[in-house]
Amino acid sequence: MVKKALSKEEILHLADLAKLSLTESEIDKYTKQLGETIDFIKNLDELDTKDVLPTNSVVDLKNINFDDGGKNEKSLNEKEALQNAPNIKDKAFIVGRIM
Repeated sequence: MVKKALSKEEILHLADLAKLSLTESEIDKYTKQLGETIDFIKNLDELDTKDVLPTNSVVDLKNINFDDGGKNEKSLNEKEALQNAPNIKDKAFIVGRIM
């Protein structure tokens, strides 16, 4: 398998997209690491997937939609939703400030 080496320009472009500023040593480090990651992912090319159907999920997820006026039997009432909350004020969850 041919090793894919990313160029310095590609690393800087990826860093720019991620809004990161990199030092020269970080550029060298990520060039090697991302190249190894790409090589690892290329192993998937060896898999025979001709009989595998395309999918966007491996679990059977479904949206739950109700007809207008239909009753949602799976919802919680207000008391059930708030019963284990450590902090409640005016029938709402109180959480710590994030920023």
